[in-house]
Amino acid sequence: MMNFTETMNEQFKQMADMQARSLEPMKAFATMASEAAEQMARQNYAVAGDVIDFAVKQVNLPLNSENVTDIAQAQMSEASTFSELMNSRAAEYADMAQQFSGKAKEVVETATAAYK
Repeated sequence: MMNFTETMNEQFKQMADMQARSLEPMKAFATMASEAAEQMARQNYAVAGDVIDFAVKQVNLPLNSENVTDIAQAQMSEASTFSELMNSRAAEYADMAQQFSGKAKEVVETATAAYK
């Protein structure tokens, strides 16, 4: 009778170990997704701040001068600076996408190796 109980306990332990091993790759995917979501949210927050800064500058420029030409030139200059910043932000998004792709490939390779 004692032997049967030990055998059942060992089988339950083996089943729990198998389940833990099978869920481990899912943890890696969840971690990667969480990190990606956080980075994207922070990047979106930074871009929203850039847009607000630009909008505030554009609204306030006419208040700094009565010369329409000066105002228009200042607005065009700010628009150009903002455009350069948005190009830089787009490059940052592209870099993040490339990083996410690399991390996803690593996680897939690790998960696949776990099942071999």
